[in-house]
Amino acid sequence: MTLAGAGRPMGLPVVGAGVLTVLAAAAAAQACQPSLAGEAVRVLRAPAYAVAYRTEPRDVAVGAPFAIELAVCAAAGAADVDTLAVDAEMPAHRHGMNYRPSVSAHGDGRYRVEGLLFHMPGHWRLTVELRAGARVERLADDLQIE
Repeated sequence: MTLAGAGRPMGLPVVGAGVLTVLAAAAAAQACQPSLAGEAVRVLRAPAYAVAYRTEPRDVAVGAPFAIELAVCAAAGAADVDTLAVDAEMPAHRHGMNYRPSVSAHGDGRYRVEGLLFHMPGHWRLTVELRAGARVERLADDLQIE
């Protein structure tokens, strides 16, 4: 059975152009592979960007400073990232870190973030904020720190 004039079987969903655009952007970001390889690399994805990161040292300890190495890539058609910021918070406690990390760009979508420190154990949410012109993407990763 088809709907009058619709030319599609009844009961199948209508997918709007906006949904198709989001799906296409997500597929493009999936194809984007940040240039960061090695052990313990985690990858975060948004519709237009992918971020690979690893902590240094690999195992983050309470009260010990650590750094993050990141690589960012833009999906086809997405603008290059102008700025990148990293922050972390404890959602259950409604507070963040006691320190503000510094970000240095190393070219080709590579960044290093220093001055991070988780001052207490528990669930932390690490957030990477990417800005490209007026577009802002926030990618998050949940970490359990013991």
